[in-house]
Amino acid sequence: MSLPAVAKKDLQDTVRSRAMVVLVVLFSALVSVMAYAVRPAGEGQGFETEILLSFFVGPILVTTLVPLVAVVIGYNAVSGERESGSLKLLLSLPHSRADVVFGKVIGRAAALSLAIAVGFLVPAVVLIAIPVAFNPGAFLGYTVFAMILGCVFVSIAVGCSAAASTQRQALIGGIGIYFVFVLLWGTLTGQLLGAFESVIDPLPVSLIQVQTFLEVANPNTGIQELANAFLADQLFAGETRNQQISASAMLVFWALAPPLVGLLKFDRDDL
Repeated sequence: MSLPAVAKKDLQDTVRSRAMVVLVVLFSALVSVMAYAVRPAGEGQGFETEILLSFFVGPILVTTLVPLVAVVIGYNAVSGERESGSLKLLLSLPHSRADVVFGKVIGRAAALSLAIAVGFLVPAVVLIAIPVAFNPGAFLGYTVFAMILGCVFVSIAVGCSAAASTQRQALIGGIGIYFVFVLLWGTLTGQLLGAFESVIDPLPVSLIQVQTFLEVANPNTGIQELANAFLADQLFAGETRNQQISASAMLVFWALAPPLVGLLKFDRDDL
């Protein structure tokens, strides 16, 4: 029962943190204001929930704000306690290092998911109140995809924290994670494709296929691909089915690989 104990304590500590309060208030306010701002000008006109989520909430808020908060609450999960000395006390209890790493992933991911769920609650009330064609199923489904994205970035950040020897290293790694996935992915993958175009040509895959895979390999792009397909009633169907399968596989990869790699480094470190 060591892992659930670590996860429970980390969940309680994270929920009470200032970052969670800021996320809930900021996210609720931004989505509510956005929903009100793009409402129809005349009475009797409808504005579909799916349009609001696909073209405004998702690209502007979810794929920028959620990863940022996930990195903020995850980068010091292990390194912070390691630097303060409380990690030795934690490991003196019947907890393995794997319990610590994955317990913190589960606890902080659960806390962020709860914050996102609450953050979407107020906008849902606003959407019901203003003249929109409100679709509660679509809104709830999109909330779940936002929660999944948050959990993936928490896993990446905690993995980085477990591998870092100091909190400063973990902070630099967290900043790097955000810049690479949120701000620089398109530029980096474009340069990579340009550099290896001659290598790809003889392979039994086209350059377009490799480019598509690299796009959905980014958790941000992958979750947006799945969410938009869901809103269009095309989840794991239609022309983008293969991209959606690839995106799902990469989300699983990013959720598991960074904590495992971080644990391998953490296990070898002398505290």
